[in-house]
Amino acid sequence: MPNTQPNSRDAADNSSLFRRLASYALPHKGRFFIAFAMLAVAICAEMTIPWLAKTIIDEVVVPQQFEWPHLMLLAGLVMVFYMISALFGYLQAISFRHSALLVINDVRRQLFSHVLSFPIRTFDKLPAGQLVSYITNDTESMRDMFVSTIPTIIQGSLRILAIFIAIAILDWRLMLLSLVLIPVLLLTMHLYRKISMPIFDGIRTQISTINGRLNESLQGMALIQAFRQQQAFREKFDQENQRWFEYRTRSIAIDSLMLIPLTRLVSTLTAAGIVAWFAGASLNTVVEVGTLYAFLNYIERFFDPFRQLSMELRKLQVATVSSKRIFELLDDESEHARYPTDFVSVPEQPDIEFRNVNLSYDQGHQVLTDVSFIAKGGKSTAIVGHSGSGKSSVINLLMRFYQHQQGEILIGGQPLASVPEEQLRQIFGLVSQDPTIFSGSILDNINLSQAVSDRSKAIAAAEYVKAHRFINQLAEGYDHHPAHGGASLSVGERQLLALARTLSHSPQIFLLDEATANIDSDTEEAIKAALENVHDGRTVITVAHRLSTIQNADQILVMNNGRIVQRGTHSELIAIAGDYRDLYLAQKAQEESDHLSSTLGLAETAV
Repeated sequence: MPNTQPNSRDAADNSSLFRRLASYALPHKGRFFIAFAMLAVAICAEMTIPWLAKTIIDEVVVPQQFEWPHLMLLAGLVMVFYMISALFGYLQAISFRHSALLVINDVRRQLFSHVLSFPIRTFDKLPAGQLVSYITNDTESMRDMFVSTIPTIIQGSLRILAIFIAIAILDWRLMLLSLVLIPVLLLTMHLYRKISMPIFDGIRTQISTINGRLNESLQGMALIQAFRQQQAFREKFDQENQRWFEYRTRSIAIDSLMLIPLTRLVSTLTAAGIVAWFAGASLNTVVEVGTLYAFLNYIERFFDPFRQLSMELRKLQVATVSSKRIFELLDDESEHARYPTDFVSVPEQPDIEFRNVNLSYDQGHQVLTDVSFIAKGGKSTAIVGHSGSGKSSVINLLMRFYQHQQGEILIGGQPLASVPEEQLRQIFGLVSQDPTIFSGSILDNINLSQAVSDRSKAIAAAEYVKAHRFINQLAEGYDHHPAHGGASLSVGERQLLALARTLSHSPQIFLLDEATANIDSDTEEAIKAALENVHDGRTVITVAHRLSTIQNADQILVMNNGRIVQRGTHSELIAIAGDYRDLYLAQKAQEESDHLSSTLGLAETAV
């Protein structure tokens, strides 16, 4: 009993899986029907050829009745049916493959769209390499199933049916004996599937792991080389690759034993049995040579579908595992928060209010504790504090990248959870510490949020944030294509480009997350000038590391260990002892030290 339950559950799971796969073919059922029809014509023509060969042997060759018109007619019919079989076989293969590509195109688009809707916290848990493997490798395995495996199964089933009909016409007793072969061959394929499934599951898992390891290594190549960790990462990769090698070796051993050799053995024994049966029958009656030839030909063709299907079983196993992985990802709605679709009424310059908000990323360590504040519409609010104090977490909650556990967040008096996703993205414009530059031109990157590219609007946004000057100095100006990830641009240029991108989006509220971090003082002055334009009459929330960039903020919130410990303007906070004044004095001392070091260095160089 314990063994039968998992088997029946697996069978039910596979049945459900294949029904779901079939549902993707329904929109293209017309193309598949045409392919089936052409396949049926090809098989009928193919099955007619042995019967014509039997007729030639029994009516012409054996009795030496060489009536040339009759012989030429039979030979011509053989050639015609060969050509029909080849032509319609080619057409059905093309039709099947084209229909399969349409199906996989639909699956891949749905999968990528689903991944795009995941919140940011999902990508903290799911490696990028694994997602790439889902969208590329696993969908390719599904493509193989639709292109090769499913047509082979259908073609094989029709061939077996046609062969049994032909054999029954020749001799119904041999047809009944041939039925015994089907359970033997099906049992062989079932055993192969049962043994190989865990191995192919391991192969796919290891491929995902290797992709993840490659992605991690390539992204961190600079650090790997800087800390001379090439050998350590090489060893880690070798371990994962060795596990893949071991799984592949086991799959080769199983394939070599259970696929071709067993079907060939059964085929040989069957052919010998048929010859023996005809030899025994010839003792009592006349056996036509053509009939014997037709039987052997049909039996050989009978085993062809099983041989082909045995070869395709490996692809079917891989595709089954891949399909399960894809559907598990598509069915994963745990990370998808459900938000309303109807827009809510939000003022042009809405207030933002946090009420006793608590946040924990891992359900353990508290990142924000009892955070409460109001950021007035049309005013600028700055959030400062030491690293790890929770500053950026405020931005993450406003962008709804993560969900808070307690408290309430309001926008214009409306709960954040009541704002539709589309409206939320229209309200907020985000500039992060390390802005992403996508492939394409400078113009494409500025117009990223626009459905239709607007060159004049992009140029106006770039001029407004002081990015127009450096863009015009590039080789092709706004049509310039930066290197991968914007590597050919400086940090400051990427920040100015990100500001222009956000401004062209025309958000109601600007969120600036460490927009002036990791830049030199000259670049900082340029960005400060750009930010002054951005702040002009707009609602801005700035997470700042450099206090010199937020001294004119209408409100400054000072955070420490996830709590707001001070609030006020720059002049108010600098006048009292506390975290803000300590941060300000420490940065002032560091700037003076850097300036002195720079001056001394220039003097030594001059000497």
